[in-house]
Amino acid sequence: MLKLPLKHVFIAGAMLIAPILVLAQEGANVRTERQNIRQEAQNKREAFKKEAEERISALKKRVGEKRAKRIEQFFNQMAHKFENAIDRLNNLADRIESRLNKAEEAGNDVSKIKDQLKSARDKISAAEISLNDAKAKFKEMTNSQNPNESFQKVKELVRGVAQKIKEAHRALVNVINSIKGLRLSDKATSTSTR
Repeated sequence: MLKLPLKHVFIAGAMLIAPILVLAQEGANVRTERQNIRQEAQNKREAFKKEAEERISALKKRVGEKRAKRIEQFFNQMAHKFENAIDRLNNLADRIESRLNKAEEAGNDVSKIKDQLKSARDKISAAEISLNDAKAKFKEMTNSQNPNESFQKVKELVRGVAQKIKEAHRALVNVINSIKGLRLSDKATSTSTR
């Protein structure tokens, strides 16, 4: 056997052990580095989740604002449509009243038809009042704690306005049908039917 000086044995052993120690120390450094990376990644995930919640709430707020704008625009369009319909019904009632006055001057008895016209005007007034109530409820809805429930009430009122406008229209149509047989003057013209 070879006898090596003790010095060489220590050097050879150190050369064999040193890489292991370096690897072990590097392994510990790698582990702490991995833990740091994991912790950093976890922090980034949590930050992303918080940002996502903020983004989602901002998105909901924006969508809510857009929805509110659409609802308001829809209601304003409906109110404008109803106002125009009521104006047309009032104009038609005025024209019918003018026609009835001419028929009365011609000697016709129009008292029953005038009563029907008064009833139709009352229905038009009821539709106007109902529309004003719906507008007031809509303003209350925007300040309500539960806008969905309030909006349902507004929708019911809008349906009621539409129904009242239809009833007023039907009443005016009945008045017009009653007028058809009246003579407006002594010089009545006759039309032949085939």
